[in-house]
Amino acid sequence: MYKDLNQAEDTVLTQITVTNGFFDGGVGTLAGSNFTTASLSTTQKSYYYNVQYNSKDHFGVTYGHIGGSGSAEQSTTVEGTTQAIYKEFFNVLEPDSVKLRDETGFLIVDGTNGANAVSQSDCYFISAERLQMKDRLNPGTWTITLSGSTTAGTVGTSLSLTDNSKTTSPSAAPFGQRYDIISGSAGSAIGSNKYGFFYPDAGVFVLSVSAVSASLPGDAEFKTSGSSHTGGGTGLAPDTRVNTAADNAWKLTRALELGTVTLRSEEKQYIYDYFCRAKTTEFNLSNNATFWSGSNWQIRHSDMVTNPQTYITEVGLYDNSNTLVAVGKLSSALNKNFSSEAIIKVRLTY
Repeated sequence: MYKDLNQAEDTVLTQITVTNGFFDGGVGTLAGSNFTTASLSTTQKSYYYNVQYNSKDHFGVTYGHIGGSGSAEQSTTVEGTTQAIYKEFFNVLEPDSVKLRDETGFLIVDGTNGANAVSQSDCYFISAERLQMKDRLNPGTWTITLSGSTTAGTVGTSLSLTDNSKTTSPSAAPFGQRYDIISGSAGSAIGSNKYGFFYPDAGVFVLSVSAVSASLPGDAEFKTSGSSHTGGGTGLAPDTRVNTAADNAWKLTRALELGTVTLRSEEKQYIYDYFCRAKTTEFNLSNNATFWSGSNWQIRHSDMVTNPQTYITEVGLYDNSNTLVAVGKLSSALNKNFSSEAIIKVRLTY
């Protein structure tokens, strides 16, 4: 027999948020020395680098310039790679209210104009791998420590970044919430400097180049030898030359490799508890052939005629079309008769 569930009395919905380490295997903190860059073609590297851990993609790292500086092919007739990257992130991440003000770039408080936001000519972008971040990145718990140099050849300087979600309400973005990126760790600020935007639902970090390069300038121009990068200080000052030597995405990739990253994923889970009730007059008989005898379907055992006994071993949940959608098995058989009631809670988690 089927029994309808009363939505108000028999069903309880609970929503919980589960966080876990972002990196493969649930690891929450990694030294940058564990990162490797994926094998990409030269054309791909002109757009971005893939940062891997355990041979799995975890981040995409790139650089964008609103005017195309740092591109190999920027001209009056051709849009360079850095310009395409900048415009794509801006159009996807920023709300229409910003675009309606005729703003063409990210407005970030980078310290160059006091507490006023400044339209950024160029930005670094870090995009988290969707498989690793689950529903979104967990705000207020992450720390990205970039390492580089203040001057060419002088290494060992670091810059730790986090977000201000613990103290400031988010602003709206097409991808949910947006927080400021600040100096500090695990949501706790150190100083008052701001460095960009964090979009937890999109899994994207936008870093003001002018802000991060003020702390870790290094050398704007890197010398290259084949596929390797040599010479100059390891820092984030951009190479704005329009030629093949510019490789700004690698600058941030290298700063990550020399630093550490603490990051957690976030996932919403929905728990449905169904209370399946068997009252005294219900489920005391069985359709099993061993329960009955003869063509008149008489109870086989005479001592059960006035006191039938059944045993509940599993519960099936059906949809409105009586299609079985879930089965819950009891750890042991539950005796049921006319003098007992049973309440079985079935829990489904999505």
